[in-house]
Amino acid sequence: MLTVRQLVWFGLSYLAPIGVFTQFGVMTGLTHGMTTLSYITAMVVILLTALSYVKLVSVFPVAGSAYTYVQRAVNPHIGFITGWMLLLDYLLLPMICILLLGLFLNRECPALPVWAWILLSIAIVGLINIRGIEPTITVNTWTVLLQAGFSLLFLFVVVRLILAGGGAGTFFSWEAVYNPSEFHADAFLLSVGTLTLAFLGFDAVTTLAEETLQPETSVGRALLLVCLLAGGFFILISYLCQIAWPSGWQEIADPNTGFFEVALKLRANYMQPLYFWIGNLASLTCAIAAQAAVARLLFSMGRDGALPKKIFAYVHPRFQTPVCAILLASGLSLTAILYSDSLLDVMALISFGALAGFSMVNIAVIFHFYLREKRRSLAAAIEYLFVPLLGASLCLYFLFHLPAQAKLLGLLWLGLGAFYLAVITRGFRRPPPGLKLK
Repeated sequence: MLTVRQLVWFGLSYLAPIGVFTQFGVMTGLTHGMTTLSYITAMVVILLTALSYVKLVSVFPVAGSAYTYVQRAVNPHIGFITGWMLLLDYLLLPMICILLLGLFLNRECPALPVWAWILLSIAIVGLINIRGIEPTITVNTWTVLLQAGFSLLFLFVVVRLILAGGGAGTFFSWEAVYNPSEFHADAFLLSVGTLTLAFLGFDAVTTLAEETLQPETSVGRALLLVCLLAGGFFILISYLCQIAWPSGWQEIADPNTGFFEVALKLRANYMQPLYFWIGNLASLTCAIAAQAAVARLLFSMGRDGALPKKIFAYVHPRFQTPVCAILLASGLSLTAILYSDSLLDVMALISFGALAGFSMVNIAVIFHFYLREKRRSLAAAIEYLFVPLLGASLCLYFLFHLPAQAKLLGLLWLGLGAFYLAVITRGFRRPPPGLKLK
């Protein structure tokens, strides 16, 4: 049985620590050098949602995710729609990993355009999954350790840079957190909503509830620790990036691969090639694992009749893998070509699904504890009404400030889910099928 320490390790590895470096190039330009403030605010929003997860897992200590809690606390159909919105993130996660491979490889070898590298990456990842060769637990563990090692090395290099009088010349710069002359509310709100992506998957520890010692308390403690540790790490790294190159938000030429330019300012020639190799390894293993997870989900839905069985439940006779599901997942990754000029847009689209799902988790707390169980003392009202209502309101508020394109595509996905649910439940008269998001 799993302990809190093991759950925390699982949750942190799920978050892909090196992602904070990838996001910095886009976010520092958007926020005019105040990425750290955006991470602080995003962590507060996530912590409020984590508190709601803690409450729900204490009464529903079963393997699941947001859709499970909403299904049990609110309504089975609304639970399905919540799972459907989070499914958007699962479907797009392989795509953003493929996009990063395309952007990084094009930077090192511009003779091939980004779209060509994307096609090559999709072919490689798809063939690996068709042959059933997934990264082992050992490979994934070493990938996470390499990312952690790179982060520690970055910390050392920045400290050495500042002590030598480089960068901001000081470890304490208020402007690296908040610069009132450059603060723009719209950009700040957009950045916070988008950076919820950085925490996507923190709730993955809930899928291990049935394999955990005392899940009613252990899972909740692990959730909060993952949020605090990850948030603290994101805040520290973004702050160090900012003081290493205070004017970087004005000078970065290509935000999509901006950290490569930050690395050149560190007076350590080995940082850029290290980031290239470790970043690509992380993107490749993430793409393979994420695509395999999507394919398994589509296969499961096909096997259960939620999707056409002859197509999605088909298993290759030799490799014993769901070929059609893998090919569809590969096809979805082709959309990376559409976002090759803007990493921010795809980050915002994934954040739409996450914020929608997180808002429903907060609402589920109100339905279960405040409305159904009628816990309405003053203390209970604060804990089960006002705090989760604040969490849901903030999630929806930042969702509202995402780019128009992300909101449009997100709403189209929501509409498709509602239509699909109406069809398979014959006008909502039957219970919906389960979405096994793992």
